[in-house]
Amino acid sequence: MTTTIYDTGRLYSAFLSLPTELRCEIYDYLIVDSQSITVGAGYVTVFGNRILDRARKHDILGLPLDLVPLVRQTRDASLLSVATPPEIAIDDGSLDKVGHYNSALGMPAPLALQLTCRQISDEMTDYMRRRKLTKIALAQSASPSNTNESFPEGDEEGLSLYVTYPYGVLVLKEMYPYLLKQARRVYISGHYTTPKTSPLGSPTSSHSSFSSEDEGLTPSSSFAVAESFGAIPAGRPHRAHHTVRRSSPYPIRPRLRLSPPPPRTQRQISDSFPVFNAHTNDLAPQALTLLIRTLFPPTPTQCTLLSARILYPGDNAYSSVWSDNNSPITHVLRNVCGGKIDMQVMRGDAGTGLILSARPKPDGRIVSTSWENWRREGVRGRGLGVRELDGFLVGSGEGK
Repeated sequence: MTTTIYDTGRLYSAFLSLPTELRCEIYDYLIVDSQSITVGAGYVTVFGNRILDRARKHDILGLPLDLVPLVRQTRDASLLSVATPPEIAIDDGSLDKVGHYNSALGMPAPLALQLTCRQISDEMTDYMRRRKLTKIALAQSASPSNTNESFPEGDEEGLSLYVTYPYGVLVLKEMYPYLLKQARRVYISGHYTTPKTSPLGSPTSSHSSFSSEDEGLTPSSSFAVAESFGAIPAGRPHRAHHTVRRSSPYPIRPRLRLSPPPPRTQRQISDSFPVFNAHTNDLAPQALTLLIRTLFPPTPTQCTLLSARILYPGDNAYSSVWSDNNSPITHVLRNVCGGKIDMQVMRGDAGTGLILSARPKPDGRIVSTSWENWRREGVRGRGLGVRELDGFLVGSGEGK
């Protein structure tokens, strides 16, 4: 066995020959530079028909065979859409076109520079640490009353990572795990339909929507009277002297409920936001848990923001947000180790949307939640449809 011995005296690095101050300026330029990457999955089609890719180059557990991983070096809204998922047409019969979409993705510039040698890695790590402490001090001095705010709101430097759920999370775990250590902002977008409930538009689903008092929706023209301490029981005959009880501190309160979407809209929503298969439904929460623990460990990282937009389609979907063991929001809340978490719950007649934002706070954990009615703006008498639900995931602002 031959061992090659390098003469370190003859090795020359033009970059290391630069003054330290100039190298720090280069580090600062690489860190400040903004970059966006979108990770998702798309369908492979031949003459408009979806096919199964059984000769996959990368075996990704949980990703169905009719989907292939897709990565874009920008924020690609088409990868975030669920109602109109991305497709790759290979009508010429060549699967090389699929690999062409992902071959151009390389390492982020800061990571590539850190991997060159140990000295550069140590210098860059120390520079990023000191720069982070300086930004935290400036942010706290700008708002002395708010000591928990570590980073300014308009911080757009560094890598922004857009990941779809569940398929983008699975692709990120298997193919690009190194991106999580470099990402400063991570945006997760996807939907979840619990397999325990009946599909939308089915007779059992329609029956349950009217039979449940807590989650059911009745026609908007009807008023369900809530029985209170001052209400007259239904089985007791009405008498004249009972009318004086209207002055009771517990009056009869009418309860107005929203009407469910029409059957045609229910079928469209069910087709656009289907239930995941059992394999995906089991592995996606595990990949999401690993993602959250990487971004929010006990020790601080460079991640400044985690944002999640999760849609739960269906008129009775609110209960599955918190009670389903595979609900993505519950996995996010359980695995954020310290942070300032803000949640906005939007309840509508066709589904429940939840927007979660988490910022690092190593010394504690604060969770705030707000609820609001989710209705379609500008159109009276029309509820949410597929367009509004999909616009919520893409982040276009429709249906808010």
